Amino acid sequence: MAYYDFKKDIAIGERGEDIIREHLEEYGFTFVSNNKDNEYDLKMSFNEKEYKFEIKTDVYCRPDKDTGNIFVEIEARNKESGIKVSKSNYFVNYFPYLNEIWTIKTNKLKELINDNDFELKENSGDNCSVKGYVIPRYKFKKHFKVDIIKKKW
Repeated sequence: MAYYDFKKDIAIGERGEDIIREHLEEYGFTFVSNNKDNEYDLKMSFNEKEYKFEIKTDVYCRPDKDTGNIFVEIEARNKESGIKVSKSNYFVNYFPYLNEIWTIKTNKLKELINDNDFELKENSGDNCSVKGYVIPRYKFKKHFKVDIIKKKW
C-alpha cells in the first residue's frame, strides 16, 4: 500500500479554499470566516446575507488525465462525510489544472444524486477508505455554474 499523506491533502485543500475565496471576492463577496470541520469550508457574505461554501480541490484532474468526472464524497474512514454532513449552501469543485470552478447549490446536488443512478465508488482515494458518487461532468454540466478562474495554481 502506498504511503498516504493527509497533511499534504489538507494543504492542497486550504490552498484551493484561498483561491476560491479570492475568486468570490472578485464577484463582491466579503470573507466572514474559515471553518475547520466537515460542515463547510468558507463563510462569505453578499448583500448582507451569509453563504457557506464546501470547496473540493481536484489536483489529479489535468488536461492530459481528465476523467471527466466530479467525485462527491459521502463517507470517509467508515463515517459519514462530504455531502451527507455538509451544512453548506453551495458545493464548489475547483479544478486548478483545468482553470475551472464548478458550483452547484448543495440541495440541488443532493437532488441530482437522488434522481440519478451514479456509480458509487468505494475504496477510492489515496487512503482507500473513501466512498462517493462519480458524476460525469460534461453530461450534467447544465446543473452547474462553470467559471474559468484567472488565478493560476
